[in-house]
Amino acid sequence: MSTLPSTKDSLLVRATFSDAEAWVDALSVVMTENEDGFRAYVEVVDDNAWDNADWQHVRETALLTAEHATVLFILDDIALGPDYPILVVDLGDRSHEPFRCIARSLWSVDNNLNIANMDWEEFAEDTDAAGVFRGFD
Repeated sequence: MSTLPSTKDSLLVRATFSDAEAWVDALSVVMTENEDGFRAYVEVVDDNAWDNADWQHVRETALLTAEHATVLFILDDIALGPDYPILVVDLGDRSHEPFRCIARSLWSVDNNLNIANMDWEEFAEDTDAAGVFRGFD
C-alpha cells in the first residue's frame, strides 16, 4: 500500500502520468504567485504508485497520516484539460462532495480553507455548471 507524507501543507497528488508536459505546466501554474503575492502551499506527491488512483482511496490514505491539511488536491486526467481543473477533496468533512478548481485559483482554496478563513460551501457553491471553481469575481 502506498503512503502519503505527513505535512501541514495541502497535498497535491499526481494521479495521472499520461502527459508529463501538461503535469509540469499545471504544477507551474499552481506554484506561481498571483499578482497579490498569494500562492498555494502544497506538498507535491509525484509517485506513479498513485497513477489512476480514485479520490476516495487518496483521501482515506491522507487521513491516515499523523498530520494533514484540511484540503487535498488531486491532479487526474480531467485536470489536464484547459485551465487545469484540479480535484479538491475535503479532509475535514466526509459529507462534502469534491469540486474542481482551476490551477491559477488553487491558492484561494488552499489558503482560505486551511486557515478556516472561509468555509467549504463558499467555494463549492461558487462553481460553474461543470462544477469548477474559477475564482471569485
